[in-house]
Amino acid sequence: MNYSTSQLVNFEAIMYMILGMGEPTVKVHTERKIKCKRRVCGTVSIVTEPEDKMYRISFFKRRRLGDNTSVPFGYK
Repeated sequence: MNYSTSQLVNFEAIMYMILGMGEPTVKVHTERKIKCKRRVCGTVSIVTEPEDKMYRISFFKRRRLGDNTSVPFGYK
């Protein structure tokens, strides 16, 4: 994350996403993202191109309870 991303994805934005009071996702646009691209002939080239990234809350390994706490799956 860089400075401009940290202005959009901060504690308050994540808190509002968890509590369901704000937008469910935050879209971040980066003008110059350095990427490695593989060519057909097997060589690798370094390119700089724009990128859009979506940040959202996911609970793939945890289960949320009614009081907004979370426990691991299988917890009794």
